[in-house]
Amino acid sequence: MGAVTVLTVLGAVDVTVTAVGFIRPPPSPPAAGIPDEVLDGVAEGVAVDYLSWDTRERERREQVLRRWALPDREVDGWDGQGRQSADSPAVLARERRGVDQVVLTVRVRVVPYAPDEQTGSQPPPPTQPPAEEPGTSSPVTDPGVAAAQPAPTDPPGWRAHPARWLVLAVPLARHDGRVLLTAPPALVGDPGTTLPEPVPAVEAVSDDRFTRETRQAVQSFFEALATGELDFVRAPRARIASLHNAAVLVELRQWRGMQAQPGAPAEQRTGVASAVWRVAENAGQLTCAYRLNLHRQDDRWLLAGIDTDTGKAP
Repeated sequence: MGAVTVLTVLGAVDVTVTAVGFIRPPPSPPAAGIPDEVLDGVAEGVAVDYLSWDTRERERREQVLRRWALPDREVDGWDGQGRQSADSPAVLARERRGVDQVVLTVRVRVVPYAPDEQTGSQPPPPTQPPAEEPGTSSPVTDPGVAAAQPAPTDPPGWRAHPARWLVLAVPLARHDGRVLLTAPPALVGDPGTTLPEPVPAVEAVSDDRFTRETRQAVQSFFEALATGELDFVRAPRARIASLHNAAVLVELRQWRGMQAQPGAPAEQRTGVASAVWRVAENAGQLTCAYRLNLHRQDDRWLLAGIDTDTGKAP
């Protein structure tokens, strides 16, 4: 198995994560009769398409992602800028969430591109796909199912950054006999051989005061998640993998803390957040949604768990 991997998308990052000898996750009982190889195939296809984009071909990406997603479900977190090519996906882990839903962790190799300012040229404007006339079919020169990956060449006006590995959490569910994406994938840390505890999805009520009081702490959590400096923000015994500088935090776009659950310890709280990541300068950005578990210790809120937002299964 070759080496593969965020974020994503995630100026320029000089650290490249290299991995060798990747091991496929062990077989696990199929969820609702869906074989592991089917789940893996869908998750790997989603991951490659999701981490591939070209500002000149936005409509192509939109069409591709709609094919993977639940009907009428918005799953694109890309900001529409820059260019990136992804390949070599490998599933690292599968985690069942109920009967029909599963989250797969996929490592992907990406090559980000930035406008080549040294040449003084700019990328050409976005192109629109030619309209098909009634009764005609797609040209033979473009057969098969469309993919979001740009052509594997350096086009005029673009400069390639070094390749790097990213890890993506891909939430999938069964729907009308298909396996489809339920929410935008999210950049996560490489799980290695130890999986983090999932953050339960519970119905909760927003707590505005708690949200205001903890926003700076949550900002620090995501900054540490990017750099790997988790020792000062991670709760004891929490298992959290960092992005190892594969992405840079652009901003904490949203944080919403929740009221304490009835009967839960006062020092344990949950919340939902969205973070904007940049993989390389001027190569594009991704917005990813997460669920967080917080633990209070010595009057400080620490990160006890982080999980991707899986959306609602059909």
